[in-house]
Amino acid sequence: MRAWHMRMWRWLRALILAAAVVGLIGCSRWVAEAYDGAMTFRHASVCRNGPAADCVARATGTVTGKEAGQNCTTDSDGVRSCTPYYRLHLRYGERTAWRGVGKDTYDEARRGDPAELRIWHGAVVRMTVRGHTATYEAPADDSVRRRLSVLWLLLGVAVWVAVSGRPAGLVTLPTFGWLWLTVPFSELIHGALLGASPSKWVMEGLMALVGVVCLFLRPNAR
Repeated sequence: MRAWHMRMWRWLRALILAAAVVGLIGCSRWVAEAYDGAMTFRHASVCRNGPAADCVARATGTVTGKEAGQNCTTDSDGVRSCTPYYRLHLRYGERTAWRGVGKDTYDEARRGDPAELRIWHGAVVRMTVRGHTATYEAPADDSVRRRLSVLWLLLGVAVWVAVSGRPAGLVTLPTFGWLWLTVPFSELIHGALLGASPSKWVMEGLMALVGVVCLFLRPNAR
């Protein structure tokens, strides 16, 4: 157990730090690629002369199914809260996809209904069914979030091995705070790069505050 609280060998710390730094550099370029893809979509126009690489294609799909349910979570006090969701299953060409819709769209849609679609690199980014229109983020938008999360976690590894290097330091409140900050970090940077609603800023800001409190609640052992 003593080894659990001791710093790792210097050569091992240096090796982990070097790997984390290389990962940070590569991940930064990875984030930039996803950001470029998201911006390309936001400036893309509708294809006029058939599908092309960087324009939004028109397509006609068919509603082949529908699904409703609830996403439920339970907080630390045991209070359970649920949010309803509504989805339509689409077939367009050789592809299929589930897409979230509002309750009105879900209630009116029927299997076999035609759907006017906008397609970006194979993904549905806009759908109109029975006069109801819904828009969706391009895959690159979600990719930016995921890659920012990886970037944050790699930064955490680099900071830990440089400052502490003790395996026991991975199960402390500061580490929990760092992990908690992964979501608000990725969402806030995503919002700064690609835009976010005021409510999103407030919600993620409050989440970030919780993580910051955990970071400084008890200093990491050195």
